[in-house]
Amino acid sequence: MRNTLLFAFAFVPLTLGADWLVRGAAGLAQRFGVSPLVVGLTVVAFGTSAPELVVSALASLEGQPDVAVGNIMGSTAANVGLIVGIGALIRPIEVHRRVIVRETPLVIIVLSLVMVLSLNDAVGRLDGLLLVSGWALYLFFLLKWERVGVFGTPERAPGPDAPAPGTGTGPAETDIAAPGAWWSLVRIGLGLPCLTYGARWLLEGAEGIARSLAVPEAVIAATLIAVGTSLPELASTLVAAFRRMGDIAIGNVIGSNVFNLGLVLGTAALVRPLVLDPTIVVGYVLPALAFSVILIPLALHRGTVQRTEGGLLLLLYLAYIVMVWWFN
Repeated sequence: MRNTLLFAFAFVPLTLGADWLVRGAAGLAQRFGVSPLVVGLTVVAFGTSAPELVVSALASLEGQPDVAVGNIMGSTAANVGLIVGIGALIRPIEVHRRVIVRETPLVIIVLSLVMVLSLNDAVGRLDGLLLVSGWALYLFFLLKWERVGVFGTPERAPGPDAPAPGTGTGPAETDIAAPGAWWSLVRIGLGLPCLTYGARWLLEGAEGIARSLAVPEAVIAATLIAVGTSLPELASTLVAAFRRMGDIAIGNVIGSNVFNLGLVLGTAALVRPLVLDPTIVVGYVLPALAFSVILIPLALHRGTVQRTEGGLLLLLYLAYIVMVWWFN
């Protein structure tokens, strides 16, 4: 009972910490007139991926490589199957073609690279440095493309009193803007320790649950922890879907996967080399790759992820959860 309560309660500081971090970081970024698509691919994606980063880094530091990798790969699958699926069921999500043509293949390439790097049953520090460096290079070019107008003319994100899209009145398209730079910094300062403590409690509770159920910790990481650390992505994607902000919704999901596979996995490997059992690669990396691949034709079809396609993604994700538990 204690482990279950600890596991459940840990999501409170994790979610609050991620929310404050997103609001604070986005408030600072919007002062530079960054486009909504790039905000989704960078600032929001980083903030919503912060739980995965802290959880996987702590798991690696404490010698739990299966938990670190299971969380990352489970979150990657959840971002597409669960989050895009639910978001599209609520309202069809319009997709920026450039995101699918460029960012999604990048996720597939990185997942394939992870499989190659793990052929020696480990993702070492050199591999981690390669992943983090690749992520930094991606971020550099993304911001460079933003400056030269690849995503269209950069526009300052709407303030708190801007009209809702298509209405001319009402609240802003997004409420992540901060009233001032200092308040944004305060939110960031509060968010980081919340994430740290929440991640530590989450790991402790998950380890206890795994022992009580006599299942591998990787199973808990790829399902319960992965869904829990993906709650910020789910919340931001649902808000974006409700407000017809498809660029933010899909940009957040794809950007989060790039962050998970580059920054999060790379950081975990830098903290401590990740020794992997071959079943981890087959059971968790391959499904994450499959979900990333299937998103491409669904999103390119009429430039929208329809409700029926969202339902398909959700069913596939539920089948993945059943498979993970059944075969372990």
